[in-house]
Amino acid sequence: MAHALRVASLAAALLAAGPASAGISESWYLARGAANMKIGNYAAAVEAYEKALAANPRSREASRALGTARQRNGETDRAVAEYDRHLRTFPEDADVAFEQARLLQWSRYAYRAKDAVRYLRMGLAVRDDPARRRDLARLLARDRASLDEALAEYGRLVAAAPADEVLREERLRLLLWDPRHREEARRELEARVRARPEDAKALRELARLEAADPARAAEAAARYERLLAGSPADPELRLGLARALARAGRRAEAREAYAGAVAASPTLEARLERAELLAADPATRDEARAELEAILRVAPRSRRARLDLSRVLLARKDTSLAAAAGYEQVLREAPRDPEAHLGLARAYAWNGDPDRALAHGELAGRYGGPAPEVATLERSLRRGREPSLGGGARVLDQPSGSFPLRSIGTFLTGSTSPSAFTAVTAESGVAFHAGPAARAEGPFATAAGDWRPRAGDLLRLRLGWDASRLAGEASGEARWERQGDGRLSLGIAHQARQDSYRALAGEVVGGALRGAASDTLADLRLDRADDGGGFHLAVRAGAVTGSGFDATFTAGATGRADRALLRAGGWSLLGGGRIEGTHHARDLSGLRDADPLAPGLFSPPLFLTASPRLALVRDAGVVGRLALDAGPSLQVTAGPGGGTRLGGDALLSASHRFGDRLRASLDGQLEYLPSTYMRAELSAALAVLF
Repeated sequence: MAHALRVASLAAALLAAGPASAGISESWYLARGAANMKIGNYAAAVEAYEKALAANPRSREASRALGTARQRNGETDRAVAEYDRHLRTFPEDADVAFEQARLLQWSRYAYRAKDAVRYLRMGLAVRDDPARRRDLARLLARDRASLDEALAEYGRLVAAAPADEVLREERLRLLLWDPRHREEARRELEARVRARPEDAKALRELARLEAADPARAAEAAARYERLLAGSPADPELRLGLARALARAGRRAEAREAYAGAVAASPTLEARLERAELLAADPATRDEARAELEAILRVAPRSRRARLDLSRVLLARKDTSLAAAAGYEQVLREAPRDPEAHLGLARAYAWNGDPDRALAHGELAGRYGGPAPEVATLERSLRRGREPSLGGGARVLDQPSGSFPLRSIGTFLTGSTSPSAFTAVTAESGVAFHAGPAARAEGPFATAAGDWRPRAGDLLRLRLGWDASRLAGEASGEARWERQGDGRLSLGIAHQARQDSYRALAGEVVGGALRGAASDTLADLRLDRADDGGGFHLAVRAGAVTGSGFDATFTAGATGRADRALLRAGGWSLLGGGRIEGTHHARDLSGLRDADPLAPGLFSPPLFLTASPRLALVRDAGVVGRLALDAGPSLQVTAGPGGGTRLGGDALLSASHRFGDRLRASLDGQLEYLPSTYMRAELSAALAVLF
């Protein structure tokens, strides 16, 4: 009792001494902590070590002991935190570094695997320890990214203990894991076979490794044949021989070997490999299809079988849409599968759906990484869709008759496709118009966008402003198109009338603006074309509006049919006919009563045109196109200036791509009625492609 009182008095005196006795306090708390550790009172030891550390935060012994006490007290998370803090201050403490690495290898600390590696390296930098180095090698071997570091550590371990078979086996498994180390793995296996020729495991592994290399596949086949001589019923050896023969290019023998391997053990893998070998030869492709369909009946969720079957179906155009359906099914379960995206891109491109083909080609590159095949497909699909920048000019000359007009415009234009399903075009320039006694000029701009929400559907929106017209007129169009066997189009457009100078630009007459007229028309169009020819039908209705006159109803219809007469060398000669009729509810021409305030519009109550047509066409796809369309016409006009006249017209449309960076286009139209009317239009443009 007296001794206890003396200890308590001494403790009280030390505590009362404060900072001046800090060293004595640390020693006393360290002693108390050690005493409590001996008797297993770890909670009291933790408290004592905490006070020792508070007395001297730089105390190595207290810092280290506190982590140990918490660990033995079952406070693992707090012990790990203490060891982290201790090693930040004392990184040379190898024992604590090794212990911390051991703790961090527990599954509960899997997220700190990199810290475990760091602490093992920290300890090994101070003291070499083969057991800890093996821990480090095994940790590094878990991640392919650190495979080379793991092999380096195993190299040190094997050099120090060359007779350790477990070490050598672990190192060999790593070498076999990465194809970059295949040659080193082969040398290791050959060394084992030389040392122990009866080592069946090494012989099998060596044969498997050689079979993976086409240059050594023949050696592998011979090795498998020797192994099979001793174990003729072994299904694994039968399958290995089939693989080696296939990689050696001995397909007939490989097919026979696969048949034997599947008969001995009809595993899914063996059946798939046999089907893939059959699919590689056009002569056995139907057999491959049948086998893959049979596999999918018993294993409908096999992605590999689905991809293999889709690949077989894609080899022929008549089954390419079935291939597309298979690839779509794969993507429902694996949306990032690059092979499925690439297969869909090919299938859609083959079946005339470049939008979806390009979209899936982009996804194949995104999810599968750069690949020459993907890049080639994308270049092919993007040809004709490249961003472009260029310029050109338009000329219109209507020199004679009742509605004279001359116009010229220069412009800059650019286009791009932000995605596989969208396209944007912009154009701006300056236009000059001239009439009998007036002129107008000003800038204009147009922007248009196309969106293809799904295959066969197109939505188009165009907006423009033309300041060369005195009213400063806006224009625009909204259109929906559906493409299938033919093309159905429904739209509404607001655009300038070009009947005369007054109709187009407008004139101030009697202090008021007259003309500057526009059509606002809704229309429905139907087009169909095939190798034998085609037809076009269109109906339209709306109103003519402008300055100085009331809105006037107008309607019309156009029909045209063509038939192929001759095809040779990429050229097509077509013959057919066109008929067109237009109605205006009110005459706005001023011809009847010589009205000086009339807007100058050609607007008889009925205007009919009938024309036999002859067209010459050459279509070279994205390289270019040439079309010349001409024919005489019979025109019947009711109302003022009416009558029947004979005339004719011709249209020219040409475009050509020069190499990969330049595209030129030319469009023209000529209409002529002897002694009555002539109109010529020409537009030329040149664009640089990017």
